[in-house]
Amino acid sequence: MTEGLHQTIDNTVISGTNDLVADLMALGLAKGDGVFVHSALSKIGHVIGGPRGLIEALLICVGENGLVGMPGFSTDAYDPADVLEIEIDPNIRDALRAQVPGFDTHRSSASGNGSVPETFRTWPNVVRSPHPTSSVLLWGDDAERLAAHHDATGWATGPQTPWGKLRHRPNMKILLIRVGWNRSSALHAAESMAPHRRIKQRHFKTGPADAPWINAPDVADDLGRLFPLVGSAFENTGKVSLGNVGQAESRLCGYDDLIVFASDWINTRNAADGVPAL
Repeated sequence: MTEGLHQTIDNTVISGTNDLVADLMALGLAKGDGVFVHSALSKIGHVIGGPRGLIEALLICVGENGLVGMPGFSTDAYDPADVLEIEIDPNIRDALRAQVPGFDTHRSSASGNGSVPETFRTWPNVVRSPHPTSSVLLWGDDAERLAAHHDATGWATGPQTPWGKLRHRPNMKILLIRVGWNRSSALHAAESMAPHRRIKQRHFKTGPADAPWINAPDVADDLGRLFPLVGSAFENTGKVSLGNVGQAESRLCGYDDLIVFASDWINTRNAADGVPAL
């Protein structure tokens, strides 16, 4: 493979797939690895091929025995009033709720997670877990098994979900490309394991057509309160590799390493803050 060169023109870093492969390997990604990716594509610079260029680089790095994952969150199953966070007259709200399409593994957009996951969603051989709001997108070794069971009625990021099961996949890693720890969905999985966890109820439609609506338990949105702090504390352990992908500051760490550390850290902090144990 041609060595990456990263041409810079008028202060814009231009990265092709070869350049990105070189950066990712220097960061610590290797053949056979699993990697769950959160990314801000525009921060890399100009990527030749756009999202496709980055996705192809990731697949080359992990190889045919590797695994690549991304978030597949969708709002297709939510009440419009909840999505917009507004009060709506009950009569109007019922009419709007009747038109909620419900989640579809093939058609529900993942664009709210960024252009890279949305492109990845339709990539050949990518599988999507069936959770109506909190699905994962997986390509590669064992993807079908890992994505197969994602119960809508339980904790969306709990130990028995793909988010929890990924921690047991050998050499599974988390990659943050110019996004903060607040974007790392695995931290929700970490809090799901903590006895002292912040909780909320999700309200959503369980499927298309006349599928029922349910309330399901989940960990609460962090809103930048703890996740940046626990991410910083984890970096201080020395278990996070730092480097650039293109011109984007990036972080790579072990998936299970993060979850074990963060679950204990979040549990201790929540207990101190008076969050009751479940």
